[in-house]
Amino acid sequence: MVIVGTLLLWFSCYFSYLSSNKQQLISHSISKTFAWSGFVIAVVLATSLFTSQYGFIVAMLITMLLVMAMWLTLVVISAYANYRSVLVFSLGVSVFSGIFLLGVN
Repeated sequence: MVIVGTLLLWFSCYFSYLSSNKQQLISHSISKTFAWSGFVIAVVLATSLFTSQYGFIVAMLITMLLVMAMWLTLVVISAYANYRSVLVFSLGVSVFSGIFLLGVN
């Protein structure tokens, strides 16, 4: 369930980044209300998925840490990958799911 929560957070961070007017991955930004309402719902769902393995406070901290790391990764990678949204998306999926797969017992 942790992998699903991580991928859900990556989707939400990616779409919230695509709603910005200053992004360079797609030609037109997506709707802000759609992206940010989906972001809030995804964060709540990911936190609830993380509580299946961790405590509530730890799940909230992991969610906050992942969101900060994902937004930072999006900004850094997208500066070098103009109009290559699939590349940025697949790189984020592989990196953040790989991080949690290394920690599975």
